[in-house]
Amino acid sequence: MVLEWIFGKAVHCEEEAVAEPVEEEAVEEAEAQEEEAEEEEPAVEVKLGTTPYDPRFTTTNQARHCYTRYNEFHKCAAEKGEDAEDCKFFQKAYRSMCPSIWLEKWNEERDAGTFAGRY
Repeated sequence: MVLEWIFGKAVHCEEEAVAEPVEEEAVEEAEAQEEEAEEEEPAVEVKLGTTPYDPRFTTTNQARHCYTRYNEFHKCAAEKGEDAEDCKFFQKAYRSMCPSIWLEKWNEERDAGTFAGRY
């Protein structure tokens, strides 16, 4: 019978766990595989940011800013196509600022032809 301390209390165990010896070759092989995996994976650089300052929207409430960026994206997409590099700025801006519920509603309205925006 083995006595172990778990969370400050003595616990009796019926059998003792016996650790099997690990061969040095297996350890070295595992370390070599880890090093190879680290070397193969390229470092991914993550750039965090948000929409830059826009002097048209000086107040704390950014709802109008969100709505405008949404409209600007769809205007740009209509003129240049959704995959245009110029349009990606507007898309990133409205996606980072607008609540997803608003976007779902606006997209449904656009599909139904009842959206209040111009584009």
